[in-house]
Order: sequence, then structure tokens, then C-alpha cells
Amino acid sequence: MKKSHSLPISLLTVLLLVVGITPLLAQSYTDLGTGAALTIIEESFAEAETNTASRVTTITREEIASYQAETTAQLVERVIGTTFSSYGALGAAQNVQIRGATSDKTLVFLNGVPLGSAHEGSYDLSRIPVNIIESIEIIKSGPGNLGRTNAIGGMVNIITKSGTSDTSGKQRPLNISLENGSFLPLPYGDSDYQNWLSLVDSQKVDIEYSTRLGNMEMTATTGGLRASNAFTYPDGDRREQRTNAQVISAHAGLFLDGSVSDRVHLKGNALANWQRVGVPGMLSWPTPDAQQEDWELSGNQTVSIDTHPESPIDTHTVVASAAFARTHYIDEVSATDDTHDKLRLFFQYRQDWRMDQHLALETGVDATVDYVDSTKIGDESRTIPSVYANGGIYLVEGKISIHPSIQLKYVSDTEAFSPNASIGMIYAPDGIHRFQATVSYAQQIPTFSQLYWPLEWGYRGNPDLKTEKGFNGDIGYTLETSKVRYEGSLFARDVNDAIVGDPEDNYIPHNIAHAFYLGTEQSVVWDPSESLSFSVSYQYNRSFDLSNNQSFSDDIPVSAVREHTLKTSVGFTHGPWDIIVFGEYLGSSEVADAVVLLDLTATLAISETVSTYVAIDNLLDSAYQLYDGYPMPGMKIRTGASLQL
Repeated sequence: MKKSHSLPISLLTVLLLVVGITPLLAQSYTDLGTGAALTIIEESFAEAETNTASRVTTITREEIASYQAETTAQLVERVIGTTFSSYGALGAAQNVQIRGATSDKTLVFLNGVPLGSAHEGSYDLSRIPVNIIESIEIIKSGPGNLGRTNAIGGMVNIITKSGTSDTSGKQRPLNISLENGSFLPLPYGDSDYQNWLSLVDSQKVDIEYSTRLGNMEMTATTGGLRASNAFTYPDGDRREQRTNAQVISAHAGLFLDGSVSDRVHLKGNALANWQRVGVPGMLSWPTPDAQQEDWELSGNQTVSIDTHPESPIDTHTVVASAAFARTHYIDEVSATDDTHDKLRLFFQYRQDWRMDQHLALETGVDATVDYVDSTKIGDESRTIPSVYANGGIYLVEGKISIHPSIQLKYVSDTEAFSPNASIGMIYAPDGIHRFQATVSYAQQIPTFSQLYWPLEWGYRGNPDLKTEKGFNGDIGYTLETSKVRYEGSLFARDVNDAIVGDPEDNYIPHNIAHAFYLGTEQSVVWDPSESLSFSVSYQYNRSFDLSNNQSFSDDIPVSAVREHTLKTSVGFTHGPWDIIVFGEYLGSSEVADAVVLLDLTATLAISETVSTYVAIDNLLDSAYQLYDGYPMPGMKIRTGASLQL
């Protein structure tokens, strides 16, 4: 892989002048650590938000606005311990990975409702528009705020907006935002041609409207994206331009949140997404005529009912969700025309029990139904009913708390029971120091594609696959003062019966992988003043591939795991300016070179209702790949504006 390419001298000079003469940074920063909150209130220890002692990082609405991220995956990736996989340009699938685990071992939720399909396993975060997000919870160990389940590779819970307001908190019913993305028109090909249309390579528009209907708040969103994705990339001693990577997409959403009576609260959403993308393929195996079209329609409703004070149950909650998705892939050259229709239904009923101040208990039942009609695997269905319970025990005036959690699922097509369990503990002697630990066990059921894919080019599914199993452990310490926050943790993960393609059998999936991970995450955030903030986070993730009777002494790492990762940000705020510089070092792995990436975002509040920004992604124009054979874009300059009325 080629090394990073430097910026043209004139452009670099301009950027340095801009950074040097502009008072930098942000009013808020993302907590790049992995904290778990323990908030004790006077009325009852058991009503405290504890995150079940899990490692949880929350990205807030204010931080999302400051980062001006192009995609949801880029937001998630700001947190230490997380990254995402991508086949390249805007519109390509982006799947989150936590602490080195593959994306199919990571669960994604929207307002606590599971996303995705049993067909693929992992969920593409590019389907979630940034403008609908209120906050994001990244759960690295245990069940987090979701309580009922956990995953081998962690979880991401995306929480949608319930209203529109500016940074001062004033309600603004209408919000319109526009963005243009530009690549540098660098010479490429034999003739050193320069594509000046690269300066208008992508456009994005988002419209958001909010209003109140009695006690109910309603928000409607719509938007679209067009991108040529015609960026250049180094190929030997010259540059080439990525072709057949274009995308056009549209989305719409409706969100309701409020009370219909003193005891009944309702929250619901309906989402629609459509996109059509070119599929360029690998550099060594291009697919110049391949196209893919994706549809996704979903809706869910949550109703919470507060009971009479004399009832043993404090709150009843019912959740119902339905989602339909279609993937249509066509390649005229290879005469391929595949369609995959996916339907998922989800139902949950949970109860928050009224205990004394030293106890908390939540119980529930839920069920997921997956149905797939595919030209590749045919008609397949899976029903997963489950029961679960989680709670908290609070001792020594709430300074010590213990949090057990258990879930038992039954999988219809494999006719097997699948348990998940965790136990965590928090010791918070005061408001400055906090110690916490959690141990969890989770299982990952094989996908329909892994089980039933037909013979094709020597590859096929394996109906004899077993469920993957994983243990996670985490122990950490947090120190928080008015100006400094430090978080440190040690983590370990052991994955058995992991599903990987066997290179000795045409890469047909088998339960042949056994891996062990051992690492640490260290984060420091320092706020020397109200206008200045620094953060540095480091992860060391040592992995051991124990497959094929290999041992620790063989010292063979898991191929795609980066051993060292460093992320840092510097932020300044001065008057109407809000500027963030974010950098990261992604260490090398067995299949990827090390790379240094740098992003710069500058936001100017022209008035209370009008703001504009400039975001430079990959400021160093580094050449890198997240998947071998799929080049990532170089430097991209995005300019945007937002109007609130």
C-alpha cells in the first residue's frame, strides 16, 4: 500500500493560516473513553442509572452537531475501541466493529429495537441518517442500558430525536441543512486528466420540521444524497480514478414522543430509506456494470404505562416493531440478478418492579421473527422467543452496587437454546473516583447466508454450523474532577466456535476459529478553560489466533486486528467559532498497513438561526484501505449551511 501523500504546498499553507489565525475549538467534546455512569438520587438508590456496570460511551446531540460527521459510522468511530469497515466511497456499506470483533458479532439497535436481518447478521450504519440522531450509546461490555441482552462484540444503540432546537435550547420548528463535498481534481491516468467536476462531487440536503400535538411532540424529516464518488487513488507510480462508485439516496422519517395521559407515555417512529449505488468491486476484480438498489421501511411503537402506587409493578412497557428491506443486485456482464426480501417483526413486554431503595428489578419477554425470500437461499424463517431479567443490589448507602443480568432464547430453525448472562459491580466511594467490573457470556447464531448459501464459485453455506460463543471481561477505574477526566480499563475476550471461511475448503464457513483478545484502553480529557479542551485515548489490543491447535506460544495474531490505536482531539471555542481537530493513528494488522488520519471541522454561527461550516476529512490525504483491494477516499472538503426558522 502506498504511503500517505502530502498536500500541495499552496493548499497546506492556506490551511495552516486558517488554523493559525482562527480561535479554535468546540463547546463540547465526545467522551472518548468508556465510562459507566452511577447517579445516586436521594429518593432511592435503586432508581439510579447504572448501565449495569457496563462500559458505555454516549455521544450527545451537541457533540454530533460539533463533529459535522458525514455518516453515522464516522460518529461511532470517534470513540476509542471502535472502528468501522467500508468498501470505500460514500454509500458503501459501513459496519461497526468494537474491540477487534467482526461486525457480525456486534448488535445495532434503534431506540432499543434490534436492527438488521438474520440474512446478513451485521447492520449497515450508512442506512441511518445523521440528522435523525439524538444520541448514540456504544456498549463495549455487558448489557448496558438495554439491560436484556449482550453481544460477543458489543452493541450500538441509536436514539432518535424528539424535537428540534438550537444550541440555546429554543425550539425551532423548521431546520434546513445543505452540504457540498469536493475532492481535489488531481491528475490521473495516462493523460494526467483532471476532473474539475470533483469540486461538486456530492450534495446532501436534509429538512426537519417539529411541532406539538397537545402533549405529543412530532418531528418529520426528509432528505437526499447524490455523490459521484469519483475520487482518485494511487496505483503504483500514477493515480487512477474510482469509477462505478456513484450513489443516489433518499430518506424520510416521522417521530412521535409524548404523553397521552398522566400515566401513559408513547414513543414511536417510522422510517423509509432508498438508495441506488454502483458496485465497483475490487481493484483486482472490478465489476464496472454492477448496481445495487436497497429499500428499507420500518416502524416501531413503545407504550409505557405507570401503574397505581399500590401495584408491585411500577411500569409496564410494550414495544412492537416491523421492518421490511429489499436488496436487489444486478450485474449485466456476469448475468447476475439477485433479490433478497427481508421481513423482521419484534415484540417486547417488560416490567419495572417496585422494590425498596436497595433493589431494582426488570423482567420481560420478547420475540423476534425473521423471514427471508431470496433468489439465493430461498424461503427461510427464524423465530426467537426469549425471557430475561436484570437488576441491581445497592449496598453501603449506594456506594457499592451489584448488577446481574440473564436472558434465555430459543432459536426455531436450529432448535437450540441460546443463553446470555452478565454480572457487574460498581464501587463509587465519592463523586470523584469510581471502580467497576463486569463479566459476560454471549452467543452469536449463524446467519442464513452462512448456513444456506448455494454452491457458487466453489463457495457455499454450511448447514452444520454451530453457534459462536464468547466470554468478555472488563475492569476499570474512572477519575473525574471539574477539569480532568481519566478512564482506564483492562479487557479480555475469548471467542470459541467462531465462524470463518476455511482456506483449505474453498473458504466454506466452518466453526474452526478460536481467538483470545487481551487489551487496555486509556483516556484522558483535560479542560483547562471553557474555550479549550484536549483529549487523548489509546487502545492496546493483543490478539491470539488459537485455531488449528495453535497456542499462545505460537504468537499468531488475529489477521484483521490492529494492535495499537490512538485517537486525539483538540477543540477551541471563541465567540461564534467552534472548531475541532481530530486525529487518529490506526496501527498495522496482518492485512492492513498503519495509517494516520486527520480531520478538521470549523463551524461559524452567523446568527441564532444561521450557521455554516467547513469540514476537511483526511486532511493529510493519506492513502489507505479498510478492505484489501478497496481504496478509501483521499482528502475531501465539505462545506455546509444550516437554517433554523
